[in-house]
Amino acid sequence: MKLKYRGNTYEYNPLTVKETDGEVSGKYRGAEWKHHHCRYTPINENAVELKYRGTTYYSGNLQEIEKLKQRKKLNLIFGTSKNQFARNKSKNDRLIETHSANLCRDLQRRLEVAKQRGDENLIQMLEDEANQLTMNNCQLSFNN
Repeated sequence: MKLKYRGNTYEYNPLTVKETDGEVSGKYRGAEWKHHHCRYTPINENAVELKYRGTTYYSGNLQEIEKLKQRKKLNLIFGTSKNQFARNKSKNDRLIETHSANLCRDLQRRLEVAKQRGDENLIQMLEDEANQLTMNNCQLSFNN
């Protein structure tokens, strides 16, 4: 059966479940109702990893579940290789440069304000801060 949802078409094949005729379980408003049991429970041939409230569980064929767990374990071991970090190295370097430039600009602005006020104590504290940050590319003038 072809169905369409939000512009996407897909094929829907519902599972047919064989039931056993059950015995009478009770009466409701004079009508008897029977409880039916499935002859077998359909099992998905593929293994899937599912998560409910943060807890991981697996569904599917037991052999496929074991293969999935093994793949996941190998991905965990080899997925965090150094190649992953090398790929982001240039982005990290640019981030470090930008951060250093922002710190330098902020320190320069604070130094100018301290000089305008004539606060020698604050100028000394800013000089200590600059030494702690080890600003290589930052050209600050602490002399008046």
